[in-house]
Amino acid sequence: MKRFRFAFVLAAAALALTGCDWFSPVIPMGNKYSYFLHISFTDREGNELAAPLAAEVYKSDASSAWRGEINPEKYTLDLTLSKPEIVSDNIGVSFTMTKFSDEHVMETPNSDGTYGPDGKWYLNFRGYVMDSGVTHHDFLKYKFTCPVVFGDNSAHEIISYWTAGIQSSNIEYFPACTKVVIDGKEMTPVRGVTISQETNTSYIGYFVDVVLDRADN
Repeated sequence: MKRFRFAFVLAAAALALTGCDWFSPVIPMGNKYSYFLHISFTDREGNELAAPLAAEVYKSDASSAWRGEINPEKYTLDLTLSKPEIVSDNIGVSFTMTKFSDEHVMETPNSDGTYGPDGKWYLNFRGYVMDSGVTHHDFLKYKFTCPVVFGDNSAHEIISYWTAGIQSSNIEYFPACTKVVIDGKEMTPVRGVTISQETNTSYIGYFVDVVLDRADN
């Protein structure tokens, strides 16, 4: 299998596909497959472990509103695709964080991009894959290192499994996530849909909530 390393947020792709732009991404020629996985991490007392990453309000462009970016020094992220014939030029990765409601609807941020007290923090593992054929990846495998979340420097394995899902246009597809396995623990994701009233479009994501029993708690 071909592996791709994304140790930093791909700024151009991330900024083009975050914030309000989530609902209107630039779609290149060919078939586009969007794999939207969202994971929350809490400890056994219910504390949100990713919250310190949001509190930093890291911005690659200080003149813009915060778009959920995460300090690239605080994590590493490796991606393995199930189809090795997909070349790296056809892959985009956006790793950000956003607050969603209990119904997994995207919360509306303030004008500066920050959020109020409502909602729960989710880390957004968004994969965008261009493919000339009508197909999808059976799984996406991440190696994720983030001491802020896990309390250690180890690489943690996240595998998401996907089926064909829905076709939203003649070139754009949203595969459906059927299972997520994190460090060997299997979880069933929940589908969440956010409707944009302004553009009459929808954002479809898949959510899992992880409770970590950290040694430092």
